[in-house]
Amino acid sequence: MPIFLSSTMQPDTDQWGQPIQPAPQPDPQPMLIGTPQPMVVGGVDPGMMTGRPAQMMGFIDSVKSVLMNNFANFEGRASRSEYWWFFLFTFLISFPLGIIDGIMLVVMDVPMDSVLWAITPMSTLFQLAVMIPQLALGVRRMHDLGKSGWMLLIGLIPCVGIILLIVWTASDGEPHDNAYGPVPTNVLAQ
Repeated sequence: MPIFLSSTMQPDTDQWGQPIQPAPQPDPQPMLIGTPQPMVVGGVDPGMMTGRPAQMMGFIDSVKSVLMNNFANFEGRASRSEYWWFFLFTFLISFPLGIIDGIMLVVMDVPMDSVLWAITPMSTLFQLAVMIPQLALGVRRMHDLGKSGWMLLIGLIPCVGIILLIVWTASDGEPHDNAYGPVPTNVLAQ
């Protein structure tokens, strides 16, 4: 015997007469991505309890801060954004210099077993020029995490050391004043 479905349906039921579950209502409060952080200079904001700067340091400000204001400053703290923007700056300069070095060495017909291929002149000069600021920035970044600058030497341990340094430098710093100074403000001193 065939089953016939009724052509008339009751409101709020599906085709088999079962009640339809109401769709979940969206949360009336909008979701925020990330945590809004107030600008705090040298302390913890009692409302948010983060103590971190409200904005990250920009690319140009980072380069100015490291090369002009803190060239060989191994004291104090450096924010995560200052560190990684300067890292990007050194990469963006070194990579094209390495390509130019390679082109120059090919054009000059330098043999592949020459030491010049190991120490490409322009890239090496640039890396020597920014070695002290990079080291100072790394030490100040460790200070922001509450660690001694000597912890950079962990990078000498094969594989594990460099991974640990990447994790540390990518981590947010301590949200309060520590033994190395106040929380970085990410604002250039005028």
